[in-house]
Amino acid sequence: MKIITTREIVRKTKTYFDLAEKEKVAVKRGRKYVQLVVTDEPDKILLSEDWIKEFMSIPSKYRVNPFDVSPSGDLFFADTRNLEHLDKARQGQTLTLSKEEENALFSL
Repeated sequence: MKIITTREIVRKTKTYFDLAEKEKVAVKRGRKYVQLVVTDEPDKILLSEDWIKEFMSIPSKYRVNPFDVSPSGDLFFADTRNLEHLDKARQGQTLTLSKEEENALFSL
């Protein structure tokens, strides 16, 4: 893995983009790192090893694809027990306002 500074990426952008096709390249910005990822599909979902471990820690009978429910892939949505809890919480807790109630509530 090659770690470079923001100054280096500015000066030699093409060099580091080319290098990213061959090995991991990370740009250090303060205390954080920005990894350069090369892909032919810009909407491809990239997951960390920690995400996969946490996903696999959910018992298989409760595990579902979280990207079917949430575009972020939040692991909360990977567990059907959480989804069932949300569904139960939503039942009977919605209210449809009449036009008069909407005007009274939202009018300035």
